[in-house]
Amino acid sequence: MSISLAEASKLSTDILLKGIIETIVKDSPILAELPFIQIVGNSLKYNREKTLPTVAWYDPVTDTWTASEPAFEQCSASLCVLGGDADVDNFLKSTRSNIQDLEAAVIEQKAKALRNEFENTFLNGDSGVNSKQPDGLYKTMKGTAWTADTEMAVGDVVVPTAGKENGFRYECTAAAGDKKTHATTEPTWPTTEGDTVVDDQVTWTCRLGNHLGSGADGATLALTSMDKLIDLVRGGKPDLLLMSRRSRRKIAALARAAGSNLQVGKGELGEFVELYNGIPVAISDWVKDNYTVGSNADCSAIFAFQMGEGAVCGLTSPEVIQAERLGSLETKDASRTRVKWYVSLANFSIVKAAMLTGVRD
Repeated sequence: MSISLAEASKLSTDILLKGIIETIVKDSPILAELPFIQIVGNSLKYNREKTLPTVAWYDPVTDTWTASEPAFEQCSASLCVLGGDADVDNFLKSTRSNIQDLEAAVIEQKAKALRNEFENTFLNGDSGVNSKQPDGLYKTMKGTAWTADTEMAVGDVVVPTAGKENGFRYECTAAAGDKKTHATTEPTWPTTEGDTVVDDQVTWTCRLGNHLGSGADGATLALTSMDKLIDLVRGGKPDLLLMSRRSRRKIAALARAAGSNLQVGKGELGEFVELYNGIPVAISDWVKDNYTVGSNADCSAIFAFQMGEGAVCGLTSPEVIQAERLGSLETKDASRTRVKWYVSLANFSIVKAAMLTGVRD
């Protein structure tokens, strides 16, 4: 069963913890809606859908039925530790007229820092750079690019080279001889699921994917690219379109140039939100405008995803966020409150989240 942080706040009887959660949720389009699965233990193994089973038409009575099983890839997400200590100086405590205000202000700043770090990691986390954090959406959806003259094994998955990502992935389903890709030439990738292409000694089979590029060096955002991005999310519309402020301004300008404006609706917390094609448009300061694509280092990304136990979801320990009062410190004249969160991320379905990269102004 999953729970949002807003729901966790309502269930909390600790006034301090309730305030911390409310601070974290406020002004965060991600944490305001992202559900979290509470897990016991330090990790979760789950199966992500890879390919669907096949079905066929059969003659009644006489035909022999053929079994076909779905294919899954096993994934694992480990809880990571996110937190910090909030220290309140005892001298200021004793000289301030309102001690509670001082302590609350210090802890509020720590809660905001926790929120900012989670959002940054949600998008840009890279366990290869920092093994203490989970991988974010950008890394998990980017995929491994095809490379020339490279030995492949059955089951390996690639995407077209940088900037040419077309929303599909390609699985190695056969490898003969030296099992290497073509020495120089990238294949002409099929865009129909199940179609194949021979790449020297490797046969690639087209699979549904979630990464759409804008060109070898990126490109100015167009509404047609937005529509393609939305179409990559299958099983219903995305719950959220997440982008930088620059990209939001560009979409608003494109909409006005087309003779309309972005729609306005209400979010989970009653706030007004802009909508594109009926989907909430959310801003995160952690969506970069300086990703590098080809020769340009001024590219951004736009994320579209569904949220829930079968899509993009957070993982947390049963306590969710914790506030631990450690009391007086030995090394300085202060008291300490530790704010911590055992948390991670999971994407249960490749087709429930998508990313458009190479977005230029």
